[in-house]
Amino acid sequence: MTAYNPSIPHTTAWQRIVQTIAEAAQRVTEAAARARRQRKLMRELEELDDHMLRDIGVHRTEIGSVVAELIGAAPATRRKVLQSATRLAA
Repeated sequence: MTAYNPSIPHTTAWQRIVQTIAEAAQRVTEAAARARRQRKLMRELEELDDHMLRDIGVHRTEIGSVVAELIGAAPATRRKVLQSATRLAA
């Protein structure tokens, strides 16, 4: 009969498996949080009337791309608009 030896390589293999699972769970959680934030921002901007959108420099057809910039899914190209929209979302 063999005594337990924590330095056996299969122990680290299990640790890597657990770490990989934990990292995957974290990525899923972060993706879900980003998706919730995206839906919230989309809903808030879509609820604004055209006059308010015009005041912040956004056309209704641009809402999707503005939100993508706000959540970091696209490069920020509308600095002034992003600042205004961020204040609205806060």
